[in-house]
Amino acid sequence: MFYNNFDNVHGEDRFGLVGKTGDGFREDRQLALPCYKCHQGPLVIAERNWGATNNDDSQQYQIVVCCTHCGAVDEFIVNDGREHQISKLKHAHQMPSEQDLK
Repeated sequence: MFYNNFDNVHGEDRFGLVGKTGDGFREDRQLALPCYKCHQGPLVIAERNWGATNNDDSQQYQIVVCCTHCGAVDEFIVNDGREHQISKLKHAHQMPSEQDLK
């Protein structure tokens, strides 16, 4: 089954991957975080790449973000080791959250 609503949905997400719940980090959404190079925001989510399956059966995703002003690229991991665990941005060293999404 495929769902159009990805928040708190059990089953497959739009990529056909099975996990417990969905998250809001989808392509073309914006993060209200400053860029590590030009210190302006927002960052736009350019890619969402599947990484692995965690021990709790959640899917691990690499999220690639791009600055809308200077084009600098950064990345972080969603479900890093377990569900709802988010890593810091690789270059900016900030912890993104779903509250930062626009």
